[in-house]
Amino acid sequence: MGINKKYKECMNELLKDLENEFMKILSNPKLDKKQKNLLTKPLVTKKQILLNTLDALNLVDKESEK
Repeated sequence: MGINKKYKECMNELLKDLENEFMKILSNPKLDKKQKNLLTKPLVTKKQILLNTLDALNLVDKESEK
């Protein structure tokens, strides 16, 4: 279970980094709406993959406790 905790901590750090990058893109006045959309879509996808992985790890933890 220690490994899962390390994975969760690492993924939370990655989520924070993605959110920071996302906010930098949104706050950039030089980019128009289309450019912002093109740059943020991959970040949203990455975030969803990380969230799904965290959910899977939580399910594994619950099952291992049974």
